[in-house]
Amino acid sequence: MNTSQPHGLLNTLLARLPHSSQGAFRHHQREAERRIAVVAAIAALTILPAAQAMEQMLLPGYQSAELHNALWRVPVMVVSLAILGLRWFRPEGAWPRPLLQLFSLALLTMAVGIFARGQALESTADLYTGQHLIINIAVVSITATRGLRDLPLVFGPPLLFALPLLLLLNGVPLAEMTPPLIYPAIMVVVAGIIAELFYCGNAANFLAAQRLRQSAMTDPLTRLLNRRAMDAELTIARARAIRHEQTYALMMADLDHFKRVNDAYGHKVGDEVLVELALRLERSVRTEDRVARWGGEEFLLLVQGVDEMGAMTIAEKIRRAVAQTPFVTSAGVLEITISVGLAIHNEATPTEDLVAQADHALYQAKENGRNRVEAA
Repeated sequence: MNTSQPHGLLNTLLARLPHSSQGAFRHHQREAERRIAVVAAIAALTILPAAQAMEQMLLPGYQSAELHNALWRVPVMVVSLAILGLRWFRPEGAWPRPLLQLFSLALLTMAVGIFARGQALESTADLYTGQHLIINIAVVSITATRGLRDLPLVFGPPLLFALPLLLLLNGVPLAEMTPPLIYPAIMVVVAGIIAELFYCGNAANFLAAQRLRQSAMTDPLTRLLNRRAMDAELTIARARAIRHEQTYALMMADLDHFKRVNDAYGHKVGDEVLVELALRLERSVRTEDRVARWGGEEFLLLVQGVDEMGAMTIAEKIRRAVAQTPFVTSAGVLEITISVGLAIHNEATPTEDLVAQADHALYQAKENGRNRVEAA
């Protein structure tokens, strides 16, 4: 099983995201793990020395465990310093998840070691170390950023193996182990629930943000990119073309006599034509190309890595895909055509001027009889 993927309903929803969005989710998770790791490291470096000092002042008779407890706390401090060091020197690295898991494992192992020692001492230490273990289990529920998938690694070695062994080494008889473990066991169940809720909440927030972004960047009727989203794609395409000395084409496509369709059959049928046209445009270009509803019945296509001859070939393919197959609508079968104007990227031409050139070429196609392609 791929443990990097969410499970249940969230797994299904996230698996349906485009590849780029799945990458965005992984980045979103890593950023959350980075923040939690840094906060946890700072908290550990602040709280653990304070806890060491508090034990000396507030727990008479517990001083014999001072060195013992300090040694258990050293690995947590070392991992905490490593987290802060990596955050400073390699902020974009892939270290957050493994370091956070190591931090959780070290923290819980520390709590188990101190708890096992406390069971061999008087009641004050017994109560203190039991509370100490429960608090650290709660902390681990927050640092287990992948929910239940993180818990076997983090809880398994300390609680299933280290704890019984340490209790025996500290002279606690087997018959007396069960009572002090009841509340930590209950807390493990609670921690599992908390960890899964945190994870599901994080994934749900990402999905909600993606839906909001998609809504803001997508035309609600055709589900194509809207003008705002296409503007961003054009900026990226121009920068890429200049950097790699490549070229691209812009194609402005417009339905011929679309007003007649709306006047004769109504806007519902007009919307059906727009939706079908959007599907045909998307099927006529490659995955790396972009199609947007530019406004009304106008569509703008960004076709990567083509010269004028290649762009003309693609534009003609698009025109034929519309003209040669009638549109099936609720009002019957309609003959639909488009006119296309295209312009080729030139490094000296700003994006808005390139769009204007494609629009002017479209105007020429309309003037020259429609259902044709014209180049700027």
